[in-house]
Amino acid sequence: FSAKSPPATTTFAGRLILPPNSKPYSNVAVTLNSGEYNAVSDIDGGFAFYNLPLGIYQMDVLATAHAFPNVRISIDEEDGVVKTRCNLYLYTGAEKQAVKCGGEEGLTLPALAAYGYFESRPPFSIMGLFKNPMLLMMLFSGGMMWYMPKMMEGMDPEQKAQLEKQMAMQSDPQAMLADLFGGGDDKDAAPKKAKAVTGGSGDANNKKGRRGKRG
Repeated sequence: FSAKSPPATTTFAGRLILPPNSKPYSNVAVTLNSGEYNAVSDIDGGFAFYNLPLGIYQMDVLATAHAFPNVRISIDEEDGVVKTRCNLYLYTGAEKQAVKCGGEEGLTLPALAAYGYFESRPPFSIMGLFKNPMLLMMLFSGGMMWYMPKMMEGMDPEQKAQLEKQMAMQSDPQAMLADLFGGGDDKDAAPKKAKAVTGGSGDANNKKGRRGKRG
């Protein structure tokens, strides 16, 4: 009967730093395999995972202010000795970079860059004012007000009179509609017809009055 040896385990340690002066990055959560193992960096930026069995682990640094690279940790046993290997990925899909992570020093992981949550306000620019639609409309209207009198000076008298008539009709919607549907002549002829009818009835009344006097 032989006693079965317990499965091999190891401790994985590391340290988070902030370039360029290698300032310790403290109070940040570090996870393995999306939360299967968890640790928090201390005041010196150090963290550790204890009693890790053999296997492959994905390490992530859950920092909100800075971005850290992803680390793939491989722990295996060769000739009774547990060995730890680490590959670093600057971003998803990037080429792997072998880094030293064994021994007492462990892994030293620097931050890549700071997150930019807010976009900086662009500086004041005169040309930027011309991108404003309201300003463009005002400039166009002012240009047309200046150009229209110049354009009318070179027009023929008939064209000028017709244009003035159209502008006057635009101020009177009823006259514009009457001219559009051909009702302008009927409107002018109506008073003449009424006047003619009124004049004829007056003559008839005068004749009746004369006959009455004769009788």
